[in-house]
Amino acid sequence: MPETIDLNDIQKLQFSDKPRAELAIHQMLERSEGQPVDRVELNPKPESLNSVNGFVTFKNGNRYFFKAHTEENEQISEYYNAALLAENGYPIIAAKQISHSPGQQLVLYEILSLPTLFDLVKEAEDSQPAPPFPSDIEALLTAQIELDRTTFAVYAKTLQEKSASDHAQAPVNQLFHHRLKQDGRLGLYYAGKKLALGTDEISFEQLSQLRWNINGVVYDRTLSGIIAQSQDLLEPRSGPAVIGHGDAHNGNIFVDRTTGKFHMFDPAFAGVHSPILDLTKPTFHNVFARWMYYPHEVANEFEISYKIDGNQIVIEHNYIPSQLRLRFLESRRQNVIEPTVKLLKQHGMLPSSWGEYLRAAFFCCPFLTVNLFATPVANGTLSERYPLKIKLLGLCMAVELGSAPLSGSNRLSDIIADLLTEK
Repeated sequence: MPETIDLNDIQKLQFSDKPRAELAIHQMLERSEGQPVDRVELNPKPESLNSVNGFVTFKNGNRYFFKAHTEENEQISEYYNAALLAENGYPIIAAKQISHSPGQQLVLYEILSLPTLFDLVKEAEDSQPAPPFPSDIEALLTAQIELDRTTFAVYAKTLQEKSASDHAQAPVNQLFHHRLKQDGRLGLYYAGKKLALGTDEISFEQLSQLRWNINGVVYDRTLSGIIAQSQDLLEPRSGPAVIGHGDAHNGNIFVDRTTGKFHMFDPAFAGVHSPILDLTKPTFHNVFARWMYYPHEVANEFEISYKIDGNQIVIEHNYIPSQLRLRFLESRRQNVIEPTVKLLKQHGMLPSSWGEYLRAAFFCCPFLTVNLFATPVANGTLSERYPLKIKLLGLCMAVELGSAPLSGSNRLSDIIADLLTEK
């Protein structure tokens, strides 16, 4: 009898037993498509933290690229509103949908010989991390500005008020509020877990009660306090909504270097939802998260030290996003974040706590995209292979994004504060 494995397990299995993972996808595709599959080739990549992708060739010779999102305790039954995005002006690539069943939502695409923006930014960052940038890198920045302006134009065209129940049904909440539940990633990743600190260890419950001093900045909330505030702020309520992709990070953007255009794909979390939630993931992952995808490489690029002093953890690190990534951030700030705040204010829809709301959403990205307390596993998932300094950096970034400074400042805290200041 064929083995039945859901996508969440396949995502983990692809790193330790790729042939078995490919067989599971093979069987899943045959069930959903109703036609024989010749072969499946999984393509584990750094950006595939919560997804599987690769190529499938059917017996009739048809070959497709496939991608699927994975999530523990999945609570959304309907994804991939690609038509909604295309109808409203997003440059979305049409997909052939496979299955609507939770845990088996695979999507097929015609194979395009186009690189992702994720790969191109990495190449550019490695070759030219500081300006002046060559013309091919400047072309990427120009295309990013165009996409950001297009995104805001759709926000402005589709802005509407939605009820709490409507917001609760939006797929994008799977990335935020659902993950903050005890039966979501918060509980699965951290409850009762311990982090090895050299020859010592600390429980999450102990760490969550400590005050943080990072690079001379004292933060006003503990991890426990940030979690509680985020759970409250991200609880779906009535408020503004727009049509958005929901997960438009660089790994979901193809680049046509001939035309200089970006093309979105994998709209797993597309729908009508909060504009602030919509802009969160691309802002964080495209700018602040190099460490998340290239942990061993980044571990050699920065220094970090820590000590626990009473009820405080004191950390010094010199990690900062590259100047190239900060150029991308400047476009997001100027062309999406600031105009969106002004738009909401003009329509009387801007919550007084919008900055705290954005902090809460940002917090979920480093803290709940990967498991920063993961037990080391050889050939395991990427987070199961993180060295301690990357885990500590991820925890620092969760606090730096999720909590306002109580006192002090540094370059990274100033960059974050600038994003949250109404212009």
